[in-house]
Amino acid sequence: MKRLFKWILGLLGTLVALILVLGIVAVIFFNSDELKNQIVKKVKAETTADLVIEQELSLGFFPWLQVETGGVTLSQPTTFNSDKQLLKVDQVAASIKLMPLLSGDIEVGSVELSGAELNLLRDKSGRSNIEALVNAKDSQPATSEDTSDSSSKPGALSLDSLSLNDFTLNQYDYNQQLSQSFHLTSLEVSDFKPESVTPVTAEGSLKAGDSQSEWGLSGDLWVGADFKQFKVSQLDAELEGLSKQLQNIGLTGDLELSMENKTTKLSHKGKVDLNGQPINLELNAGFSTFKDIDVKLSTERLELENFLAATGGEKAPAQSGALDLSPVADFLKRARVKGQLEVGELILKNVTFSNVSANLRNKGTTLFLDPFKADAFQGHMETIASVNFASQPLALSVQPDFDNIQIGDLLAAFFELDKLSGLGELDLNMKTKGVDVKQMLQNLNGTGNLTLSDGAFNGIDIEKLIQSGLSLQSLNKENYSGKTSFANLSSNIKAKQGLIEMPDFKLNSPVFDLVGKASTNANQETLAGNFQLVLKGKLKEVVEQKYPKLKGKKLPFELKGTWAEPKASIDIEAMLKAEYQGKIDEKKKELEDKAKDELKDKLGDIFNRKKR
Repeated sequence: MKRLFKWILGLLGTLVALILVLGIVAVIFFNSDELKNQIVKKVKAETTADLVIEQELSLGFFPWLQVETGGVTLSQPTTFNSDKQLLKVDQVAASIKLMPLLSGDIEVGSVELSGAELNLLRDKSGRSNIEALVNAKDSQPATSEDTSDSSSKPGALSLDSLSLNDFTLNQYDYNQQLSQSFHLTSLEVSDFKPESVTPVTAEGSLKAGDSQSEWGLSGDLWVGADFKQFKVSQLDAELEGLSKQLQNIGLTGDLELSMENKTTKLSHKGKVDLNGQPINLELNAGFSTFKDIDVKLSTERLELENFLAATGGEKAPAQSGALDLSPVADFLKRARVKGQLEVGELILKNVTFSNVSANLRNKGTTLFLDPFKADAFQGHMETIASVNFASQPLALSVQPDFDNIQIGDLLAAFFELDKLSGLGELDLNMKTKGVDVKQMLQNLNGTGNLTLSDGAFNGIDIEKLIQSGLSLQSLNKENYSGKTSFANLSSNIKAKQGLIEMPDFKLNSPVFDLVGKASTNANQETLAGNFQLVLKGKLKEVVEQKYPKLKGKKLPFELKGTWAEPKASIDIEAMLKAEYQGKIDEKKKELEDKAKDELKDKLGDIFNRKKR
């Protein structure tokens, strides 16, 4: 959309100026068809596009020259093959004072444009049809008739009122499929003069996919004398109903736009409002072959929970569910982004990240936060994170390093689990896809390492389990009502499509050590684990005193169940039976061998007697 605003103004100005200037001559010698032919030839020479004016030109005369026509269409530039017209207008009307023209000034009474449609296309190289249109004359060789003096100053221009009604801008992708449609219901500009402040208001709608949102804006417009500089002060713009997660976007502040030969520069200083949450915004951008974006975002507090899709329950309707981020991906393809993010408190569900800072950059459709730093979970975290907006669902990659955090706070915040607590470190190198925590876990892939100290498992009392096993009692709810404290816990972590494994799990407590393998399936929300218990201290003495056969033995320990209801068991009875069964088998073999020897001796005696 490079130079789009300039092109629209230029096109309207060209049409109106050509009609009005040629209309002055037509005051005396008026011929509607001849006038239309002159306009069509001029547009063809300037743009390579074909202009069609279906209706007759209607002229009014002194003291105002009034022009009205309709059924105007403009084809695509010759380099674009498409059956879609670039522009069509149902009705256009304008009026201009004749006498000021003698001194080179242009005093326009009013310009009214209604029922217009502009279709934006791109070719395989990424060039838009607007770029091809406005650059068409530059690519043509200069002629001897081109003797305009660029140094000459234009006359004064004033406009009593500009009214645009029912204007639609359609944006198509590379396959000429409609991606979004911008509709302007009305635009009103009054008392316009270059280098003077003019109030402006507009409203309309935006349609993308199955969703439709409403927008409106107001502000004070200033335009330079050369029509290459634009400023909007006290801008107040709002977009409502964009998606279920993003209901409202607001933009306030001061905006400046300047157009040079090959670059359009945009700057804005003010606030962007997301669902009622204001964020300070400083933006500097340059639009040429690439979009160069330098942005700084800062706020004291930002809550993100409302931007995330629901993690369960009924599915949201398709038209208001997932946020369509394809326009963001298309923008990033030809953009070079850099910037900074600073947030005092970033709130995500049940966790608060404090003193947040991040550097922003992109590579194609992937946006990087490199690094992302914050205080969280009573400790500190630092990570390199990225989001690929072209992936469906969103593809995320994180390499977080959590230092001296409370792991229980992390699990409770992200997984709504309160089963584990402890102070420690968590290093991850993970990739996933999704728009909510559950979906991200189900698509989780990567590796990591966990180290905790001074923690506890809530809902499992392993010491009670051991005592129940010693007395061969059946387990009851009391066995799962307490907690198991530990001094240290460590394991490597492997994740593949939501199956998260801890292959070398180690836990040390004052009364036992636990070693083995554990896993959890995020798709089914289940737990599994097989371990060996090595008893220590008084508990070891009690067990070995009651069951001498278990002296020096490792007890089998099994974990299973769900995230909400984990269950553990120690099969001491089976171990004892196995121990006694071994003794029985030895005694049985001994008796069998003795019986065989006795039978052999008896058979030998019988054989010797027969020989005698």
